[in-house]
Amino acid sequence: MQIVKFYHVEGVLRLKLDTLEDLWTVQRIVFPNDLVKSKSLRKFKANESDTGELKEVIITLRVEKTELDKNASRLRIMGKIVEGKPEQYIKLNSYHTLNIAPLDTLDIIKPEWPDYIVDVVKNAVGDTKKPRLGIIVVDDEKALPAYLLGYGVEFRNEIYSNLSKRMTQKDFQEQQKKFYENIINIIKGMDVDNVIVAGPGFTKDDIKAYAESKQEKIGKNVIYKQASNAERSGVYEIIRSPEVESLLHDEHIRKEFAIMEEFLKGLSTGTSKYGIENVRNAIEDYMCKTVIVNDSALGNPEVQKILAKAESMHIPIEIFNSADEVGTQLSGFKDIASIG
Repeated sequence: MQIVKFYHVEGVLRLKLDTLEDLWTVQRIVFPNDLVKSKSLRKFKANESDTGELKEVIITLRVEKTELDKNASRLRIMGKIVEGKPEQYIKLNSYHTLNIAPLDTLDIIKPEWPDYIVDVVKNAVGDTKKPRLGIIVVDDEKALPAYLLGYGVEFRNEIYSNLSKRMTQKDFQEQQKKFYENIINIIKGMDVDNVIVAGPGFTKDDIKAYAESKQEKIGKNVIYKQASNAERSGVYEIIRSPEVESLLHDEHIRKEFAIMEEFLKGLSTGTSKYGIENVRNAIEDYMCKTVIVNDSALGNPEVQKILAKAESMHIPIEIFNSADEVGTQLSGFKDIASIG
């Protein structure tokens, strides 16, 4: 995700989206009565007998609801048209759905932008640039390291084994050892918690066995998987695997679990509160160090008042994904809580 422009006085934030996660971020920050402007297609009929023709238009909607379709990688933003161009293809106050997808650009217009909402966007932009997973595809000839970033894949230089069948057995083993050492050093140097080493044949298994025999302290969670080749297509093959989705999900919610655990401990001592009224009182009584809230509750006006109060008092606000396990747990505590 990229912030193209932010006109704070006018309340206009223009975003360029990159991934499915960016669509989820937009859904978290777009509320009923916000305005959203983007390109769209609308059927235009020249007359009653005309079957209609799809025309590209730029439409501004007053939002009524949003729906995220993960399978289609689409965020549907539904509402009434308040403005559009070309005007001949637009009918004001009629209902329309903007189908927002990765690579689209849109404007989100609010009367005001609370800092905690701006932080959601800034964190998403930061996550886009941050390495999330290290991947090395390897065979007996070479290794190709790569990073999975929020916006895509960043490939690094290939490492060659320089092995040859014409080598003596001793030279072959020495060169093979250097190759494995190079790969292990690359893994150690990757700025991520999880690294997947994958490839065809037994090279990946030999690297694992070598690292274990040397009792190398790699300091990362290394997963060894099968891949059809050690090319770029092998990296994309790994990225599409269920294991990668699970790894990224686990990494995302680790922080939320720690916060939830702190909240649950506070329930036994009375320092944690939940529900709108109790959290409001905790803030007013200076008994709140952190507010936690589900993203599904961000559009609630009463919740917005509480968060505005917390923000004015410089109390940290942590926003959970209501669809995650921790968010589901928080929903049992009325979607909003405080830690004292």
